Amino acid sequence: MTLKDAQLQLAADWRFEESGPRRHYVIEALVDGKLAGRAYGWFEPGERFVLEKIEMDKGQRSKGYGTRVIEQLRAKAREKECREFVIQGVRANNTRAIRLYESLGARALPSSTQLVTFVIAPP
Repeated sequence: MTLKDAQLQLAADWRFEESGPRRHYVIEALVDGKLAGRAYGWFEPGERFVLEKIEMDKGQRSKGYGTRVIEQLRAKAREKECREFVIQGVRANNTRAIRLYESLGARALPSSTQLVTFVIAPP
């Protein structure tokens, strides 16, 4: 099944939790009404928009859903006038995710031997 074959809906809670100016969010990807994945992180309007984790069910990967979630997050970052979009904690051996982030214009900033942070500026 491809993105065209299934109905993808994104359900976001942009104020899942607040701590000072930081707003934590969660966004769920629903395919034909069933949870297919989620992403979460935090942002500060006018500052950084951080994606801490994105996960898609194994059967829903490589269908464009993760890209759609990231596009929605980047749109929110632009709406909130964030300076950069940061993807944290990517395993250095996760080649599929790294290819995706690089295709979106992200540049890698190694944060350890096992983890990489990606930054898209402006979002």
